[in-house]
Amino acid sequence: MDLMRILRALEEFLYELVGWLVFYPRTFWRILRDPPASARYVLRELAAPPEKQFAASVSPVLMLILSVVLAHGIEMLSRQSLPDMANPVGRRLFASEEGMLITRCVVFSGYALIAALVTLRRQKQAVTRDTLRGPFAVQAFLISPLVVMLSLGMLLIDFKDDYVLPGGALILCSIVWYVWARIRTYGALTETGWPRATVIVIGTFLGTTALVVAITQFLFR
Repeated sequence: MDLMRILRALEEFLYELVGWLVFYPRTFWRILRDPPASARYVLRELAAPPEKQFAASVSPVLMLILSVVLAHGIEMLSRQSLPDMANPVGRRLFASEEGMLITRCVVFSGYALIAALVTLRRQKQAVTRDTLRGPFAVQAFLISPLVVMLSLGMLLIDFKDDYVLPGGALILCSIVWYVWARIRTYGALTETGWPRATVIVIGTFLGTTALVVAITQFLFR
């Protein structure tokens, strides 16, 4: 009986894994191509019964996690060693592959969380588990391509001196795309004009990045 349960669990896992191979690139391209449409799709899916949600795509939080895992795999191809941290907290967070993955998931989720809170504030909604779910899911979708493109850019930079320029260009393009996607999505969801949406999104992005850099500097001391 235990063997049958294990086999069924393995069957479900393998089927899910194959599904990721199909639906992850489709979802990735959908987000890249039309961020506002992807945001509306997320909100529609979240309104459906749980068992019917995201049947033709990867769910937003799982999309973010898979992107972090893919990005980490890309960095492992470049044979980068784990950072040597003097700070004890930093050692706990970065001393293992698992710690690196969890820390990166938390960092990029932080970008999604702050962006979601800004959206709720603009919509004048109270912050609850129910109201936060939709905006956070939208932002988890939007940041997923950034995670992968940043890692590809870093891989090019570390690969060879001749690839520093293409790698830097890819990193810059990924950041520009992410900010542009957030501006378009913020405007679509909150009915805010693009000048005001641009100021809010860029300000939020820079503020979140400054916080991440400050924490990183503390951990690497």
